[in-house]
Amino acid sequence: MPGNLLTSVQNLCASSKRSLLSPAQAYASGYGAYGEALRLMWAGDHGEAAATVAAALAAEDVPAAQRCASYRLWIEALAEQQDKAGLKQLGQHLLRLGQEDAEVQASFAALRGIVHFECDELGAARLLGRAVQGDAITPYNLELVQLIESRSPDHIEPALARSPVPLTDYFHWQTLARGLLIGEHQAALARLQLTLREQCRDAVLPYLFDYHTRLDHGDFQGASIAAAQLVELYPDTLDYAYFWAYALYEDKDYPQARQILQAVVKKHGDDDPEVSGLLGHTLAKLGDLKAATAWLKRSVALLKVAGLPTSHVSLQLADAEEEMRGEELDPALTIPRMTRKWLVNLSPRRYNELLTSPVASIDRLLRPMGPEPKSGDFCFFATTTKSDSQDHAQWRIVAIYTLDGDPIWHPTYGYHSALRLVTRLADGLPVDIQTQGEPTAKSPTQKSLRMRRRDQHISYGVYELDNYAIDIIEDAVRMNREDLIERRRGSESSRRPTA
Repeated sequence: MPGNLLTSVQNLCASSKRSLLSPAQAYASGYGAYGEALRLMWAGDHGEAAATVAAALAAEDVPAAQRCASYRLWIEALAEQQDKAGLKQLGQHLLRLGQEDAEVQASFAALRGIVHFECDELGAARLLGRAVQGDAITPYNLELVQLIESRSPDHIEPALARSPVPLTDYFHWQTLARGLLIGEHQAALARLQLTLREQCRDAVLPYLFDYHTRLDHGDFQGASIAAAQLVELYPDTLDYAYFWAYALYEDKDYPQARQILQAVVKKHGDDDPEVSGLLGHTLAKLGDLKAATAWLKRSVALLKVAGLPTSHVSLQLADAEEEMRGEELDPALTIPRMTRKWLVNLSPRRYNELLTSPVASIDRLLRPMGPEPKSGDFCFFATTTKSDSQDHAQWRIVAIYTLDGDPIWHPTYGYHSALRLVTRLADGLPVDIQTQGEPTAKSPTQKSLRMRRRDQHISYGVYELDNYAIDIIEDAVRMNREDLIERRRGSESSRRPTA
């Protein structure tokens, strides 16, 4: 089967060698509007392409073959904009035209099927696909059949490869190329790309396939060359400049990537989250952490507005902020000295629940704390992991909360306090703390400055911490911070910073 398919594609390419309705041919045939719309599509200006071809169809008496190509371009432009309402209106228009002109009825029916396919109306698309299979075989019929078959797990060979006539419509070449790519028919795909490049140097399909293929195989230098050719052809297209900068970034040419991205921002503004994110990543690699942080924050904000995931940018942002702080603690973990600090003793079960529960379910708590904790105080939730004496134990802190208000009296359960999560420590933070105020058998007069027992620890499991204990906790945070950064970097793999 692969050998037969390669032969079919080679024969099709040979018969279609000079048949593509390229912009140059469209201008030469007196239908320059189609050529202009096609170039706009290749430049990524889908809205203007749709408007151009729609105006031309309304104003000119277009030959049948070029009418079909024009409507196919219009469908593609609307689909790229995800304009389903516009696609449905165009489908109704094609239905009326097909009823009026028997010469193009079969091709227009196939185009209507493609409209249904792009609107995710697969049932209607399949119905029209079966209907056109009984008509004379045209590339539009075969394209519809191929699109429908592409949704089947048994799909093997692209239907357009069987076309008995040359392919003149660029979007037939595009659909055939995608089918060959999905089926991993690399030799046939390479032959198609060569033919298309020979027919029209401005067509973006060969460059795009070359770029992504090289990128997937780790040939970042080759990918950057392909993207640079796209930028040379269409210098005002943001996506192609981004592709070029990303390939350079992966090739570790950070200065050149920065130069391209800064030019993109100057020309197009800073409203693209992928550009902002990649610029932040690039600046971080160059050691400009302040600027990197600003661009990464901008990217995160734009991604949130668009409802897109932010994790790939947030990780780099966290690294940059950690490096900028140096020896300073994360502000979320820095404890103001004017507040009082409390330690809550959790059972192992409660500790595990706090460690594994979704953040949304532990962000706010209402807990008995006694009458002394006040609004603005900090509360450390921990459990005892081991003890070598009555008053000396190692505690493992799992979360830090702040009190949202003063204690609330409950007639049954006593004083409750509203708590808001500051941070959860995923691995737990081990700290050695001693209690103060109760003599031990070993040293009746020994007093520790670390933790004071009060009567409420018996009723509420709450201890007050003095500033010396906070120093110990902050030192432990410092020691763990670098370990967390190193683990994060050690597990980091190359990824595309796009969304």
